[in-house]
Amino acid sequence: MKKTFITVIILLLAAGGGLWAQKSGNDNNSSFDVSRYNVEWDSPGKDATASMPVGNGDLGANVYVVGNGDLFLLLGKTDAFDWNGNVWKTGRVRIRLNPNPFRSGVTFRQTLNLAEGCIDITAFYRVAEQQVRIKVWVDANRPVYHVDIQSPNDMDVRIVPEFWERADGSFDRFETIDRHLVWYHSNGERSCYQNDLKYYEIEDMLTRHPDPFKRRTFGCAMQVEGLTPDSGSFAGFGKSFSVEIASLTKQVENTGEWVKETRRILAEEYDREQAHQKHCEWWKSFWNTSWITASDNTLPLNEREKTAPPAEPGKRGEKDGGYIVAQSYNVSRFIMACQGRGEYQTQFNGGIFTVPFPNYRANDGSLIGEDERDWGNRFTFQNQRLLYWPMLAAGDFEMMRPFFNYYFSILDLRKKITKQWFGHEGAYYRENIQLTGAEIDDSPRSKNKPPKTKKGEPLPPGWYHNYHFNSGLELAVMALELYRYSQDEAFFRDTVVPLSREVIRFFDLHYERDGQGKLLLYPSQVLETWWDATNPTTDVAGLHYLIDGLLQEKNIPPSDRKDWEKLKKQLPDIPLASEDGKQYILPAAKFAHKANAENGELYAVFPYSLFGVGHGTEDIVAKTMEKRLFKNVFNYRCWTQDQIMYAYAGMSEEAKEGLIHRWTTYSKRFRLPMFGAENPDYVPDLDHNGSGSIALQRMVVQEVGDKIYLLPAWPREWDGSFKLHLRNNTVIQGAVKNGKVENLNVSPKNRRKDIVLPHANFQPPAVGTND
Repeated sequence: MKKTFITVIILLLAAGGGLWAQKSGNDNNSSFDVSRYNVEWDSPGKDATASMPVGNGDLGANVYVVGNGDLFLLLGKTDAFDWNGNVWKTGRVRIRLNPNPFRSGVTFRQTLNLAEGCIDITAFYRVAEQQVRIKVWVDANRPVYHVDIQSPNDMDVRIVPEFWERADGSFDRFETIDRHLVWYHSNGERSCYQNDLKYYEIEDMLTRHPDPFKRRTFGCAMQVEGLTPDSGSFAGFGKSFSVEIASLTKQVENTGEWVKETRRILAEEYDREQAHQKHCEWWKSFWNTSWITASDNTLPLNEREKTAPPAEPGKRGEKDGGYIVAQSYNVSRFIMACQGRGEYQTQFNGGIFTVPFPNYRANDGSLIGEDERDWGNRFTFQNQRLLYWPMLAAGDFEMMRPFFNYYFSILDLRKKITKQWFGHEGAYYRENIQLTGAEIDDSPRSKNKPPKTKKGEPLPPGWYHNYHFNSGLELAVMALELYRYSQDEAFFRDTVVPLSREVIRFFDLHYERDGQGKLLLYPSQVLETWWDATNPTTDVAGLHYLIDGLLQEKNIPPSDRKDWEKLKKQLPDIPLASEDGKQYILPAAKFAHKANAENGELYAVFPYSLFGVGHGTEDIVAKTMEKRLFKNVFNYRCWTQDQIMYAYAGMSEEAKEGLIHRWTTYSKRFRLPMFGAENPDYVPDLDHNGSGSIALQRMVVQEVGDKIYLLPAWPREWDGSFKLHLRNNTVIQGAVKNGKVENLNVSPKNRRKDIVLPHANFQPPAVGTND
């Protein structure tokens, strides 16, 4: 087996300036050097499963080198939708060099350079100074991929785009125009959108919400400095080559418009070195916004943050568990930044970094191709949310906008669907929603519409989403939290309030009251797990948390305040039970028909923080964790949330061990550990990383009311540092070493008085310091 190393050292390139001058994440006295978490490989791979991701927030590429072969870029774009809403690739580019620097016997290094947001590849034979150097980067400020190649000796190069038969049987259009190779796919007049609206009997909404798929055209245009394309490729001879690939998605009346606009991007005059400098400045600002580091202080210094080859396929071999966790956290944040600034939210099941997956389905040996992925084109909220919750504490508010913009953009559709189907006001969001706003339930019985069960009627045959409406509540809570962090009044007025109004109105009007005048949520579900539930904790906790949070804000319209105060008094209590004098949370007041493996009772801990550290009820969380039915589901993988809950219970050892396990194991068939594993989701498993990231953040800091609980679940045996964002535009930065908090800085300074150290293992910093 070829060795794979994850390294803390940036490869030192041969002396040079411009694009090749080595930059550190510690420039200008930044206190965080992200280069310690670079990923480095010392051998090429065999195919795209040995790829590294790179991107600018909208465009991305899986970059991989095949041993004794070529360099490949598998290209993707966040809005490259086919007529049915599937995200398709925008092509693949093969770069062949001769003499081949990737042949056997050549020293090879491929580095995911986090500080510069690029991938560096070097190869040399015998003499280190005689390096072939390749830098792949996607301009943070322009929709352009760059591949820069330098060699000490003349070499032949051939650069060719590659295509495949699309899932619908079509092929991309390919043209040679002057100095450019151009390729694209167009949906033409095909679209599922009108049929979706027709199914829900809301075709009149087409005039207010234009079809997102018709005439959508996407692809690329490529040029190579100094070369003219011939026979569908670029070929040349020399020491230096500069490849540029522009990418564009646009709905156009004719594809000629798209071709002109895409070629115009390449024709723009700009200073290449200055563009690269601004690109690096964007990434420097990104890394200076937020971070978490950790290492195991029980290890000798010479064993801390040291890399090692895998202990076995799909299992990391480093001794320092803190380093594994911190590197995974920071690289996961990088992966989201590479695809988080487009127009649309990132799909949980791979985003734009999916690759062909040979023999994915072991039972039939089938291949998932370039444009396919398990779980298809749906936005599954249980998974989607975990990509975006970590962005709050990370301060990545800009990357949350596509998430909220999408769900808010379909609010009118969801209101109309609710009125048309159920006959009352408000809006429900189901677990699986497509780009069009339509639902995917997969039930042969419900046909993508929830059942309308009247009082006294027996429940129809169950299905995963029959009465599962929690997604809208959590969406509104996430919007409220973004406002609490950013204090963006326009977002509160224009998004938080109207979204919350319709979601709350749905629950108010959809359910009857019991004999005591309390809201009776029945028939209902506890997520996908308990299909027959009364007053599920998920929904009850969500309503309590959302309404309480809204009523704390001053700028609430009087009519909404009156309605929400009235409903708040009608909400049932969180269902609790006790054992041996210790209380724990129940999934619902009544629950039956188990069908999945979610611990819905713990939604009252996260995402609806009603119990835990700061509430004085961490004992209830601990007891609920003990009593929970589903423990370490999927071997700590995917959307499971045990580590988050342990953090809220202040159980540092359990949180630590769970995170180490989560990020130590990964797919045996992929090379990058941070891509996670297949089953039950797909690779890259982005919600796997999201859940782990939330847990690590909560181990560092939690908030209740105005209080900041510092290191509530941080293990004593980890040293580390952090810079995280909190509510009210607060930023907290500091370090912990051998149980002592150091260099604590809180901005604004008046928030320092709100800090509480609940963990007895840690010593506070010197009184009065705000270093």
